[in-house]
Amino acid sequence: MAVTAADTLHQAIEQKRDELYKIASKHAWTSPEVILVSQELDTLITRHVRLKHQKDQFNHPF
Repeated sequence: MAVTAADTLHQAIEQKRDELYKIASKHAWTSPEVILVSQELDTLITRHVRLKHQKDQFNHPF
């Protein structure tokens, strides 16, 4: 089975989420360190949603 871009993004999201929880366990949720990782996670999630949306439009053009 081929690994797709969506699969790769999903793995990156899971890793970033784990990183976020690890950092948040050591710092306040509002600390710059946590906010930075949270923003990185947001970016990955947005890319994943856009990729899925593009795929859905391709499969269902109408």
